[in-house]
Amino acid sequence: MTRPLIDILSAHIAEQQGQRVQVDTLLRHATSADPTLLGDPSARTRLAEALTELATDGAIQLPKTPTGWDHRTQPPLPRWIGKTTVRPATTRPADRVWPQALEHAAAVATRPDEHDLLERIALWLRDNPHPEPAPIEERSLEILDDEKALAAHTTKRLFTSGALNLDLLACYPTPVPFPSQYVPGTGEPRLLVAENNATFHSLLTIARSLDPTSRPNLHIGWGSGNQFPVSITALTLLDPRPTAAYYFGDLDVAGLRIAASAAATAEQNNLPTLRPAAALYRWLLAHGTPRPDKSNSGINDPTPLITWLPDDLRPAAANLIATRQRIPQERLGLRALRAEAALLSQAVG
Repeated sequence: MTRPLIDILSAHIAEQQGQRVQVDTLLRHATSADPTLLGDPSARTRLAEALTELATDGAIQLPKTPTGWDHRTQPPLPRWIGKTTVRPATTRPADRVWPQALEHAAAVATRPDEHDLLERIALWLRDNPHPEPAPIEERSLEILDDEKALAAHTTKRLFTSGALNLDLLACYPTPVPFPSQYVPGTGEPRLLVAENNATFHSLLTIARSLDPTSRPNLHIGWGSGNQFPVSITALTLLDPRPTAAYYFGDLDVAGLRIAASAAATAEQNNLPTLRPAAALYRWLLAHGTPRPDKSNSGINDPTPLITWLPDDLRPAAANLIATRQRIPQERLGLRALRAEAALLSQAVG
């Protein structure tokens, strides 16, 4: 088990107010801090090993009863972990004169590991006065001799407080690419992303079948479900770069949650606003047959999910959520798209 994942988990646990931390919340934080966990078949095993090692070190307490564990998938994971109250004593290293760029961080740092990080950064800054920006993994290997260590440090207080930042180290997180195909057409380049693979293929087929002199200038993308709120930052890799972005997903709790989360990521990263492909959602509501929504365990307030939709679609979406129903986007399949080919242009118009 590598230390970076353990560091990500322990840093998040330490920041929580209560003595008990829900593991599903902890796992969401881990996959956000380390996107390599997404789609990794060994991710659950890595997480289990990290929690076991933290428990062995006395950093956390694991549930002692069977009900505290989730055995539905192997290896089993605890449903929650307890924080330990005993913490090792820390000593502050002797004061030293730091480079001006690190003075703020040095004032915040109190632990030996924080001062060790600053020492390594100070040496790197001295030897690299004009660095070319590089991926964070490459810079991490240069400075810390571990390609994943720097990402773990970004979740800790020297970075979360703003005392350190990636600009100082001339590096950046590399976005996780999403599959996409470019279909040249008229107008500014736009991006249309489908939540599911089948819809991606159908939209791509229709886009390619339209007259190049009148069809929209489009990148068609597949968001890969829950991965899109992370991979949306890969929009910057597309060529030509889209000036507008649209999304089409299932009309259910999970699909709307993905859309809202991806839209928030786009806003945080100064990307084009992620808009709903409204014409496609309207078609779903007009022609789809609602069915039970297994992703809906009961939502008290649907507002955060439906606000992303246009005003005229919100009441119908709220009703689906309230009745725990859904309409899958596959209802708008290839046959329906061929029958109403104008839908594609309307969706991104």
